[in-house]
Amino acid sequence: MMILQMQAGSTHRYTIFSYPGRMQRAPRRLWKAAHMAGKTHDDEVATKAFDSQLTKRAMEFMLPYRQLFLFALVMLVITAATNVAKPFLFKIAIDDGITQGNVTVLTGTAAAYILLYVFRWGIQYMQAVSLAALSQNVTNNIRNSLFRHIQSLSLDFFNKREIGRIISRLMGDVASLDALITSGAIALITNIFTTIGVAFVMLKMNWSLTLLTFTLLPVIGFITVVLRAKVRKMHREVRAKAATVTAAVAENVSGVRVVKSFARERDTLLKFKRKNRSSSNAVMRSIILSSTFSSLIEFATIIGLAIVFWYGGMQVARGQLTIGGFVAFLAYIGLFYTPVTAMGEFYAVLQAAMAGAERIFEILDTKPDIIDRKNALNLPPLHGKVEFKDVHFGYDETPILKGINFTANAGETVAIVGPTGAGKTTIVSLIARQYDVTGGAILTDDIDIRNVTIKSLRSQMGVVLQECFLFPGTIRENIRYGRLNATDAEVEAAAKAVGAHNFIINMQKGYDTQINEGGWELSTGQKQILSFTRALLADPRILVLDEATSSVDTKTEQEVQAALGKLLEGRTAFVVAHRLSTITEADKIILMRDG
Repeated sequence: MMILQMQAGSTHRYTIFSYPGRMQRAPRRLWKAAHMAGKTHDDEVATKAFDSQLTKRAMEFMLPYRQLFLFALVMLVITAATNVAKPFLFKIAIDDGITQGNVTVLTGTAAAYILLYVFRWGIQYMQAVSLAALSQNVTNNIRNSLFRHIQSLSLDFFNKREIGRIISRLMGDVASLDALITSGAIALITNIFTTIGVAFVMLKMNWSLTLLTFTLLPVIGFITVVLRAKVRKMHREVRAKAATVTAAVAENVSGVRVVKSFARERDTLLKFKRKNRSSSNAVMRSIILSSTFSSLIEFATIIGLAIVFWYGGMQVARGQLTIGGFVAFLAYIGLFYTPVTAMGEFYAVLQAAMAGAERIFEILDTKPDIIDRKNALNLPPLHGKVEFKDVHFGYDETPILKGINFTANAGETVAIVGPTGAGKTTIVSLIARQYDVTGGAILTDDIDIRNVTIKSLRSQMGVVLQECFLFPGTIRENIRYGRLNATDAEVEAAAKAVGAHNFIINMQKGYDTQINEGGWELSTGQKQILSFTRALLADPRILVLDEATSSVDTKTEQEVQAALGKLLEGRTAFVVAHRLSTITEADKIILMRDG
């Protein structure tokens, strides 16, 4: 590294803009190192079963809505109770009405049946509404928690994961976990109560037929135990393949201009087809396995029903059981096996949810690399001095910076130059504490940046990148992102200062013009000037310009420098650049080579 001191007393300042340094791309060498690291975390599949632990953790998302959960559960239990009452009405209608020729009893049971269903309809309506509300609340809770945690993670996390895979976890995996927490859990509890209630009624009606019915339970249990491992493995594969497809879509949409520029539509389509076909095949294998599981249980149920039908028919023939009692018992068998079968099939639903839960908690259990130290203090208002003291830094086992020493005094503009991969972007990333040094220290106003809170540090910094990102919304909203409480007058004043005002007011709706994600409606220069405006509005004490003017034409660059010349007085600026015009007006030049 070489530091060149510019002529003392120079009145020139390199004009920098920045926007609040909350997000910043990873240094180029870090991207390369991350790429070389191998497969992403999303490709990893858990090999151990933590059903009870994962379920317990998942249910914590439901706790804020436990009253709604209990209400939905009560509605389901009442619905189950109405199911138990129906066969009993059949028995009365046949034995006391039809066979006895008693029209009054028959009419009464028919009226009771209608009233029962009217009552049941009201209960099911409240059940459906409460379940839907519970599901939406729990889903939002999970997604909010996951998104909040993702926002707190360090850049290293995003370096190693594809955007589409993260989106897949926020959407698909959360939906599968919600199915377990809400409708799945309630249905399981309801099925357990229904099974116990129906079994009690059946024992009271005919204990011998009931015991014969119970002999089938070990068969259903055996089928569930044998297939459960395969079902869980298959659902993991389905979730992983789905994430691959989502990642492919997100990446290709983001890179559509590159695809079109090189006429690679056909190649991209072929790659997507392969991933899509792989995902479809995994889904088909899962469906086949689940269908096999359901069919085996259904077949076992039919065998059991046939045996009971034969034995019960013999009891009717011998006068040991009435026709009405036999019909009612057959109905109860259906009510008994339905929840039993559902509980067996619920295991497949549980495994799908567990596959999603594993992937969700893998993210939630990831700790941010960059966190506030215990007893970290809020950084007082900065003057702007920045000092590197024997700074070392590396990614994994790849050394990047090797003993960097320099001082940027308050108000100085420091240009950082050097070949690609020399560590230029790494330096400015460390200043914003996007990564922590592995050796040495970085000081602002003689305070180690690791001893202050991250928020208080970055709130006094601004970073402008070569790839300017604009959010969907109005131009005014994008500028105000630099300082959310800024007035319209302050927004326009910042725009005028950097020369953005004229092209903004010439747009269809001026500052209220809607732009899409990425701001494709604007030229590269216009987008960059808007990012300058956003950072200027934030009024940071330390500015970082990471090749931010490389996409701006010479005329625009001159306009921006002229506008910011006076505004940069008293601010410290770090400029990563290749343009000679950018470098010559710096107070110091740092030449990087091999760290």
